[in-house]
Formats: sequence, C-alpha cells, structure tokens
Amino acid sequence: MLAPITSRNHDVVKRLRKLGRRVYRDRGRVFVVEGLNLLQEAIDSGARLRELAYVDSKAEEVQYLRSHLSESVLAHEISSELMAWVSDVVTSQGVIGVVDQVDAEYSELPLDDASLLMVADQVRDPGNLGSLLRLADAAGVDAFLMTEGCVDPYNPKVVRSAAGAHFHVVMTRDIEMARLKADAVDRFRLMGLDPRGAESYLGVDMITPVVLVVGNEAFGIVEEDRELLDSTIYIEMPGKAESLNVASAAAVVLFEALRQRQAAGAGAS
Repeated sequence: MLAPITSRNHDVVKRLRKLGRRVYRDRGRVFVVEGLNLLQEAIDSGARLRELAYVDSKAEEVQYLRSHLSESVLAHEISSELMAWVSDVVTSQGVIGVVDQVDAEYSELPLDDASLLMVADQVRDPGNLGSLLRLADAAGVDAFLMTEGCVDPYNPKVVRSAAGAHFHVVMTRDIEMARLKADAVDRFRLMGLDPRGAESYLGVDMITPVVLVVGNEAFGIVEEDRELLDSTIYIEMPGKAESLNVASAAAVVLFEALRQRQAAGAGAS
C-alpha cells in the first residue's frame, strides 16, 4: 500500500490546488467536489469521477464510493495538513473528488418541452449563484441559464451553496439573451424580476411558459437584456427593507408560479 502523500510539491497535490482557479478547471473541463454526500450525488447522477483524494480517517468512505463506480478511479491518501491546504473550506470533510463539468451546450437545452426556465444575468456573488441553482433544483425548473459575466458555476463556493444542484439541474452558461429571445418569442414570456418592475408578481399569469430573469446583486438586469424582456415584475414589500437577496426574491416568484400551476391543475381535474 502506498504511503500517504505529504509534500506540497507532489503532482497530485499541485493538480488539486490548481483546480481552485477557473482557468485550470475549464482547461480540463473538471471541477472539485468535496464530501461524501455530494460525491455520492455526483456518482448517482452519472457524472464522471476522475480521481479522489482523502485523509486516512475517510478510507472506508472512499472504498464505499469506489465500490459504486462503473470504472476504477485513482484514489490518493494525503495528509490532513495537505487536505486543509487544497480544500476551500475552513474545516475540510476529508475527501474530495475531481468530477467532469456537467453544463450543457445551449443547443442541447430541452426548450421544446420546457415551460419554466430561469436566467441568471451577470450574478457575480458565488453564494447567490449557488443559492439560485439550489432554488432551481427545488422548484423543478426545466433549465438554468447563465449569461456571460456570471461567476463561474464551478467556483467551490458556488458548488457548496448549490448543495448538489449541479447534478440535478440542466444548466448552461455564457448564453446570449438575444438568442434566447429569438428562440423563445413564440413559446415563452421573458419576465424580469426587478424592484422597478411594471406590475406585482401576484397579478401575473405564470401558468403559461415563462422565462424568469434575475439580475446582478448591485445593478439588476443589464439594460441591453432588460430591453428584450416582455414584462417586468416586482415583489411588494410593506416593511422597511428596500430589497431582498436575489435568491430569496426568485424563490418568492418561482413558488408563486408553482402555486398557480398546481391550482390550475387541480381545477382542471
């Protein structure tokens, strides 16, 4: 049995450390997933696991993961000190995996069969983008789209915040809103969530196919994309808060859409 890796100069350690940067993640079309639960979700979803690194106390968990793989992967035992160095969290979970990126090309999106899409327009905070992905997963959106200018969806903070949504939600990045508008013109209504919106979300029909667009934390939906929208909506807030976190606001609207659709379905039955 090989001795644990203890040097920062080891190729495995240097490779894992580099994957903290987007340029290296995109170069290899991979990203880092930490923790047994998320790695299990990755495997269950069919995502391809490239390699594993773990500390001694997680050896049994790694063996369990490897027993559920259709093909063998390399697994490297590294010291606790090195795990803390390559991990992005304060207290590492002791096992990390390198997984193939899972986003789809725009042309692969299921637009013909979709009825509820979400677009993140230049959302740059990793926690917010991860929360939006998790929300998209919870609400069952058909696809999650990101415009150019969004934070990398494989940023470790996004991956943690999304809590496995990467492996459940069809997503694509760097889309052009003009192209989406052209493709959606006869099938979807592009609806922007904006504090300056024209009408309350409570008065909007969201039973028909909708693309919900949410904007940047500081300046909202960029002006050129805002001009492509069919409508803009706002959330009434009788309290003193001026605004909601972008993911919180999107949750309010998405679950209203689900409520309307469930009510319509119950009424039709």
